[in-house]
Amino acid sequence: MSTLNVATIKNTGSGQPVFRDSSNNVVGQLVQVWVNLAGGRSGLTAFGIQASNGVSSATDHSAGDFTITFSTAFASARHYSCTSQSREDNNGGNGDHNTYYQRTLSYTQAGSIRLRTGTTSGLSDNDQIWVTCIGTQ
Repeated sequence: MSTLNVATIKNTGSGQPVFRDSSNNVVGQLVQVWVNLAGGRSGLTAFGIQASNGVSSATDHSAGDFTITFSTAFASARHYSCTSQSREDNNGGNGDHNTYYQRTLSYTQAGSIRLRTGTTSGLSDNDQIWVTCIGTQ
């Protein structure tokens, strides 16, 4: 086994660096997009991006309904995948809840994704929302 120690990894092309096996198949890549978003839950936090990479903006459409816009669009709406998690509040009174995506495919676009947060009771703004996306840009 070999160990590679470097200060910088740079793609000689225009995209993200990828990891390849001995047959030159892509076996992994870096995360292109991630965001820690404050959902603006009733007076607890103001809506906005706390920290991010590859995100140009976030839009609050209504309670529990958000769009994340990417700095660089993916190749198409079918060329990326996102995972997410959200937390209702930071006060220890409520637990974690899954974030879910709009059921209509038109909300998933190459340059953005629309998502919702809430509880089993319905849509609601959550204190924290985390989204990570990988794919071909």
